[in-house]
Amino acid sequence: MNRLRYILAVALLMVIPALHTAAQSDYFMHTVTQGQGLYSISRMYGVTENDIIKLNPGSEKVIRAGQELKIPSKKSVASGKFHTIQKGETLYRLSVENRVSVKEICDANPGLSAENFKIGQVITIPAPSDEDPLASTIENAGEDTPKEIRKDAETMTSDIATIRTTHQVKRRETIFRICRDYGITQEEFLEANPEYRHSKLRNGNIVNIPYTTQEIEQRRREREQAISRIESIPDSTLFTMNERKPEVVDEYDDHILTAALILPFSLDDSTTTEQKMMVEFYQGILLALDKLKREKVSVNLKVFDSEGEDNSIEPLFESGKLDDVDIIFGPRYSNHITTASNWSIAHQIPMVPLPVGSNIDEVFNNPYLYQPNTPQSYFHQEIFSHFLKQFPNPNIILLDAEEFSRNEFIDGFMTTLTDHKIPFTTLTVDTAYQQIMNIIESDKQNIFIINTPSSEPLNTMLPVLQLVTRNKDPEIETHLFGYPQYQYYASDHLDEFYEIDTWFYSWFYTNNMLSESIDFNAAFRRAFSRQMMISYPSYASYGYDTGYFFLKGLDKYGKDFENHLNDLDTDPVQMGFKFERVNNWGGFINRKVFFVHYSDTYQVEKIDFDK
Repeated sequence: MNRLRYILAVALLMVIPALHTAAQSDYFMHTVTQGQGLYSISRMYGVTENDIIKLNPGSEKVIRAGQELKIPSKKSVASGKFHTIQKGETLYRLSVENRVSVKEICDANPGLSAENFKIGQVITIPAPSDEDPLASTIENAGEDTPKEIRKDAETMTSDIATIRTTHQVKRRETIFRICRDYGITQEEFLEANPEYRHSKLRNGNIVNIPYTTQEIEQRRREREQAISRIESIPDSTLFTMNERKPEVVDEYDDHILTAALILPFSLDDSTTTEQKMMVEFYQGILLALDKLKREKVSVNLKVFDSEGEDNSIEPLFESGKLDDVDIIFGPRYSNHITTASNWSIAHQIPMVPLPVGSNIDEVFNNPYLYQPNTPQSYFHQEIFSHFLKQFPNPNIILLDAEEFSRNEFIDGFMTTLTDHKIPFTTLTVDTAYQQIMNIIESDKQNIFIINTPSSEPLNTMLPVLQLVTRNKDPEIETHLFGYPQYQYYASDHLDEFYEIDTWFYSWFYTNNMLSESIDFNAAFRRAFSRQMMISYPSYASYGYDTGYFFLKGLDKYGKDFENHLNDLDTDPVQMGFKFERVNNWGGFINRKVFFVHYSDTYQVEKIDFDK
């Protein structure tokens, strides 16, 4: 293999002179995907929003899926770089041009595959190495290298010397006899041994035996053909050769999973709501472990108190106490998440943080991070897609509470309506009943949306919408569409929600009339002798759903779990899971969103559009 490395390095320098290091561009191109905003794109590439705006005037106002943005190049060649795949580029070419193996590119981009290796995709390319990329690719693939590729590599790396071998002259041996024995002409012999044009052979002399002209030509053709075949290796073959080989764990073997739970239990202060939520998340995890135990899945749980936000958890990760874990649940605070994420990357261990907000910057650069609560920007397209499935013929009436600024959902929703040429009418929340009656349409689904999730405008509008519902023609369809916060208000406005036929979206919802919810509440009371605290989301259910989903998946699929994320059906109590990579080199976000319907027939539905 060392010889193969050496001759490959020489050969590539000689046969691919066109592969030179191009001058580095000041920017590369990024194609916006559904749910991305300037914030997420800037965090993805380690630049500021202003950096992007400077190169893309107008992007501060609105960006749309499919739009191309110039992104300033911040990475250096020494530390790697981002690259936008161009027309005609192949995985092999990128490997050779950047002097990294295919495996290094694949490992740096776990979301990259033969299916999505296409023009416009952005990938991260590691820093160049001293090793030959083709030799490293073949060595890393090992037995997975097709025989024809290995043969072509050996043919391709044959040196181009004209000397076949050497010969020691025997007593009375002549040039004529040597040429006859080796099938070469006297001129070919003398070309390889010019000193014998004017001197005689002597016993013991070492002479060169050249290839014949025909042999050299044949070797040249074979080499060119091998080079051509190597350069044309299909991307699908290279991905297969260099894909990570996960350890698959039998669902029913004796393997014991080890999980770590790192949360701010703040055990010196048991009175705060924050502390109670963390304890209930832990209790939910314990109930998940109890269910897994009944299913013959063994889990060793290590629990650590990360304490307050100002406390450093670096000593915990340096202590070695986490070296045997298969997954980490937590931490909660952003600075703790950064520490855990760095450790997660170094040890290739999945982590499921529990943030206060929905933005986790580390998800953009940690391929082992799973974010279960969806960022708002990624909701918009999911919500809009589900919205049109439910309301294919809408007449949208936006009720604007002018003293409240528009929220991120409304801005994104209205932009999407405009992009799809769906008209909407804007009225103020103090609009008189008659104005609303004048604009509802008999042949459409009339949808009322308040521009804020705050309770005050809702309180103002509910009586008006009740009056509209009671006095409209029964054949005219009207609905209120709102926000996850509406479930907070349901206890105070349940009758109104039913009467005006209310819908809202959410990434979490517990229907207490469903069997899994009834069973979970009963199990919690039995285990802890009390009712769960009222919170949105319910942290006990959050811990149960999350713990069971990930531990069940790891038990069933082992380290291949990430390739089966959406194959698990775990009957969650409160949440759902629909994980997708946020980019080719980053982690996963959960794009699951439900619609909840308080119908005018006094029933509650939790609608999962992905089933």
